[in-house]
Amino acid sequence: MIQFLATPTMPPLAPGEVQLWRAHLGEPSASEVASLSPDEWARAKRFHFPDDTRRFIAGRAALRAILGAQLGLDPREVRFRTGAHGKPELDADTLLRFNLSHSGDLMLVALTHGREIGVDLEAMRENVGFEMLSAHYFDPEDAWHIRTLPAAEKAGKFYEIWTRTEAQLKAAGTGLSDGLKVVAPDRWSLLSLTPATGYAAALAVEGDDFTLNCWAWAN
Repeated sequence: MIQFLATPTMPPLAPGEVQLWRAHLGEPSASEVASLSPDEWARAKRFHFPDDTRRFIAGRAALRAILGAQLGLDPREVRFRTGAHGKPELDADTLLRFNLSHSGDLMLVALTHGREIGVDLEAMRENVGFEMLSAHYFDPEDAWHIRTLPAAEKAGKFYEIWTRTEAQLKAAGTGLSDGLKVVAPDRWSLLSLTPATGYAAALAVEGDDFTLNCWAWAN
């Protein structure tokens, strides 16, 4: 399991560095609630279940705080735009790039300068038709591998392949618009991670000349 270090202050993002932040999506504070934009509030109100609303508000507040600290802005001043395939970007003249993923009560935010980046996080479940999903989404070799694994190993391999593929697609900015087909896979450095018990994650970074530092967000 990867270690996320606590820090009392936001470490500045250095050239050639990738920062990976882990945030727990608990009950947001009053100041975190106040940092959301009207559009984010509208999205929050569309959730049917209170836990989903809480997670969304806490996640957006943490993202705004992390990005604001790197940009020297109040969290409320951070502005976003959406790429051609829905990838969130900063609406600012900056080399800062980010990507995020959340599942259950956990969120990961990846930061870097001047290179594309993607992260995927999944809460692992055992009651999933791994063979059926693999046959539908994965290439035949990976699907066959999962089919022939012992039952106790199927979940781990499935989530490893899924998160690594998703991270690459998110880094490229295409998402699932063309299924799980990764174009130019040699473009990405891939890291599989265990950010917490019961979770699987992967990080895709453009190029290979970087250092990775992992931090725990104290929200």
